[in-house]
Amino acid sequence: MTVPKPVHADAGFTLVELAISLAVIALLTAAIFGGSALIESAKATDLVAKAKDLSTAAKTFRERYKYWPGDLPNAAAAISNLPAACDMGTATAAIGDGLVNTTTEVNCAIEELFQAGLIRADLQGTATFHTISLEAGFARIVGAGNSNVTNFSLGTNVIEFPNVRCALVQSIDRKIDDGNIAAGSTGRAKSSVAACTNGGANDPVPFYAVAIN
Repeated sequence: MTVPKPVHADAGFTLVELAISLAVIALLTAAIFGGSALIESAKATDLVAKAKDLSTAAKTFRERYKYWPGDLPNAAAAISNLPAACDMGTATAAIGDGLVNTTTEVNCAIEELFQAGLIRADLQGTATFHTISLEAGFARIVGAGNSNVTNFSLGTNVIEFPNVRCALVQSIDRKIDDGNIAAGSTGRAKSSVAACTNGGANDPVPFYAVAIN
């Protein structure tokens, strides 16, 4: 009778087993990186959608009320449920001048769009004003001269996004502008920095802004 040879405890993997293991590792790696790319793409698409929605809403608001959101004098006469702070009379400094250029106007811009039924927005806790929540902050509508991204034409209002990852900013700019995020760019969308490096300098990008008008 033939006696089976004992299996040694230190026996190594066969070539077939190694090949299978490497194939599984490759598939897992591809799935992880592929999934990350899909997530990043979805986030870029979401920010692009937010920028377009806010821009369209702001323009619709101006057509309807003849002023940009936040810059509407006596806003409560035209829009219901506004906080008292947003009902600024014509004697209020800077109101009705075509720019969203004071803290109150900036706070009221999103609020007026929301109460006018033009956008969806959130109310954080006991906050007075509705906001557009982002991954790391809030979007705002603001005159470029009072924005953190100032290299726009005079009289321009912008949508400003804070703390956006470098890869997202680059992807967004390719989708909606010229692909140049530099602060000195001549495009209608730009950042507050000269450049950014994924995982390095200026990542996340402190501020990124898109012109409305």
